[in-house]
Amino acid sequence: MLFSGLLLKWGRGKMRYEAIVVGAGLGGLTCAALLTQKGLRVLVLDKDHHPGGTSYVFQRGAFKFPMGPLSFSYPGYASCLLASLGIKEPLEFKRNHFQLITGDLDLVYSVAPKELKQELARKFPREADGLEAFFQDLQKAMKLVHDIYLWHPDYLPEKLSPLQEKVVQTEYSESRKTRILSWSQTFSGDVLRKYLNDRLLVNFLDSMGTGEPVMSFLTLAMMWNIMAVEGIWYPSWGIHGISDRLAEIIRAGGGELWLGMSVKKIIIENGQASGVLTADDNFIGADWIVSNADAKTTFLELTESRAVSGEFLEKVRSTPYTGSELCAYLGVDAEKIDLSQIRATHLFYCARPGQVEGTGPGTDGLNLESKEIEVCRWTDNEPGQAPSGYVGLILRVGFDYDHFARFRTGEKKRTSEYQAYKTELALKLVRIVENIIPGLSGAIELMEVATPLTYRDWGHRYQGSIAGWSWGADWTGNFGRKLLVETPVRNLFLAGIYAASELFMGGVPTAMRTGELAASLILRNIV
Repeated sequence: MLFSGLLLKWGRGKMRYEAIVVGAGLGGLTCAALLTQKGLRVLVLDKDHHPGGTSYVFQRGAFKFPMGPLSFSYPGYASCLLASLGIKEPLEFKRNHFQLITGDLDLVYSVAPKELKQELARKFPREADGLEAFFQDLQKAMKLVHDIYLWHPDYLPEKLSPLQEKVVQTEYSESRKTRILSWSQTFSGDVLRKYLNDRLLVNFLDSMGTGEPVMSFLTLAMMWNIMAVEGIWYPSWGIHGISDRLAEIIRAGGGELWLGMSVKKIIIENGQASGVLTADDNFIGADWIVSNADAKTTFLELTESRAVSGEFLEKVRSTPYTGSELCAYLGVDAEKIDLSQIRATHLFYCARPGQVEGTGPGTDGLNLESKEIEVCRWTDNEPGQAPSGYVGLILRVGFDYDHFARFRTGEKKRTSEYQAYKTELALKLVRIVENIIPGLSGAIELMEVATPLTYRDWGHRYQGSIAGWSWGADWTGNFGRKLLVETPVRNLFLAGIYAASELFMGGVPTAMRTGELAASLILRNIV
């Protein structure tokens, strides 16, 4: 029995809920809202003082900026889920488009597959026949994976409900099973190079940028389905507005949100989750625990290592997350810049593709020209979050956590050199981006800079990870199934983007979907 002495100290039953949700991100909020709707006594705990985790906004001066996701896919799923919770307020969506500028390539690629194929054939005429063959394969896969989360057993709970069993029996044919398995085991780079020779084209079709192929063909099909078919959208409430409304539903249903209260430990007795230990050393009991913390934090920090098998723990420890990023939030005088080259809400720009990157410790961030920099015209989505005459821009570039680790001296504590260093890197990004936004350096009225340390200490992401588990083909099958909501610990579930080994619906809807599934498993067990 774990923590037995502590439980004797606190006693049992003084404070008890049917379910405790650790973390008020979108996955945790979705789960809690669904449980309170069914009358369960639910407590949500989060160390932040706002709901939503990184799905929220922060204010600097007269500007507001997003903490995390900028937009998301599968808007129909999100709308239906929110409507099922009784929200009658209309929710509308605005399509966000995506553009790549690198070398001689300037392309808006968030378009229908047929249109994208035709545009690429014009830009790469020698690859026209290969493009035709590749897109035939890709579209077959895209057609199959668009609703895979509804019928493939790997994306559903291990113990299916009667309705899920019926769907699986109807949709999960032997033919589909064979194709999905084959695509999951096929390296995307092999498929691309079978048809195409141009390295820039191969890299673009695999990464939507300049990165080398890394993923399985199945993951590639999911990625292009999200970008070209489902689309990426921004909700009229704002992503933070979804967080707020879910919090309102929880409170209206009798649930409790303790914001500003972190969890020190998830208590496990005899292989079953039984409660949590809060930061102020209070034990709170529950029949069910849902961790909206990421999986590594949950099993490497919040639970005792003896609670799960060494094999499972090693998988959690060794399977990598995606990396982190450096982010510059800019408040800019609109009259002093030229945005004419940016034809989409999100632009990815690489000044010198193919150069060796130099961002390891000791390099001081040199060769940023070789990295893809995302430029988001944030106030295209939220014009009210900048004063009149100004725009909010966001510059983001991938960065390893280890590069910044030397500046961290404790939680939210930094060395004296940190502020100047991150500002220097952000200004280098600005100067690079000025190639496509003339006048940017002289137009900045406000700048805030986030680093992997920010995402770790304020975003509560393990080593600053921002986009779930690694998308690499070598890792996506490491857990044997895609859905990780169910854990080896009885009555302990996961919710959020780390509760799936790949973001099969993109970030926000995957978080909400895993929260929905965690709630359904609890309700099914109670019934």
